[in-house]
Amino acid sequence: MELAIREAQLSDLDQYTDLLQRTYQATYVDSSLGLTEECFSKEVFTSANTQEYLKSKLTISKVQKTWLALRDKNLVGAITISDKGSVCELSSFYVDPHFQHQGIGKELFNLALNYSAKKDIVLDTYSHNVRTIEIYKHWGFVVDETKKAFYRHWPEWPAGLQAKCIYMVFRRS
Repeated sequence: MELAIREAQLSDLDQYTDLLQRTYQATYVDSSLGLTEECFSKEVFTSANTQEYLKSKLTISKVQKTWLALRDKNLVGAITISDKGSVCELSSFYVDPHFQHQGIGKELFNLALNYSAKKDIVLDTYSHNVRTIEIYKHWGFVVDETKKAFYRHWPEWPAGLQAKCIYMVFRRS
């Protein structure tokens, strides 16, 4: 099974939606925080609001790139990086749980590193996602102590439900 990596296209939306939905359910569910599987259900990911957001991540431009990793034409990973001027922002970085620990994430991350043209790279992630935070730290990211944590609420979630997020940075200087 050879890995193929290519730029995203809007026609990838269905596979992209499926990958993110499965990955979110496997990674972000934490019932002690109120983040149940229903918060990341197929219905949430196919809602108009979420679909518009996902389409925006698949749009390639001068300032944004999204690469997809495919095995046998099946989407197994994705990464988006955007040039924000003085820094680049890493977002939508996911590898199918069944394909993790095979170097796919590292290959995608290397594309983002090359794209960033030696600029610092920033990201935000759910603070309860300890495993992913540790991977980012292993790759050279640190928690950005200059920025305060914030709380994310998806419109499809129950009223009042929020998930704490932190900022991380990969410094080039």
